Amino acid sequence: MKKNSLHVYLATCDSEQPWVRPVSPIVEDDMSIWVTTYTTSRKVKQIRQNPKVCIAFVEQPQGDKAATVIGEAKIIEDLDEKRRVWKLATFDLFQHFPNGPESTEFCLLKIIIKKIEWRDSWMSKLQIYEP
Repeated sequence: MKKNSLHVYLATCDSEQPWVRPVSPIVEDDMSIWVTTYTTSRKVKQIRQNPKVCIAFVEQPQGDKAATVIGEAKIIEDLDEKRRVWKLATFDLFQHFPNGPESTEFCLLKIIIKKIEWRDSWMSKLQIYEP
């Protein structure tokens, strides 16, 4: 997941309608998954109503390896945690949040993993991890 964090899609639900969008999560070695976004985004509104999410990681270019994370998103308010995760980003968050992690527009989501389903190739058996 860490190696393929540029081709990732997050699904939330707005009442009965699922919504899928590309995201660039930050994946730590311990499999902690973080998503940065705007506090005013549609995804944050949907997560406040229903925290259940699904994230799909797909290896490019042919999608041979893929992992689907089923879990819940938790909005992180702790400024120290926001600063810590900000430093882990492999992309420039200042482009979106010029005031840094202290910005009122900066929202940090922690993905609480309930289950991960993955495959190593199109032909391999689906594997399941449950923490």
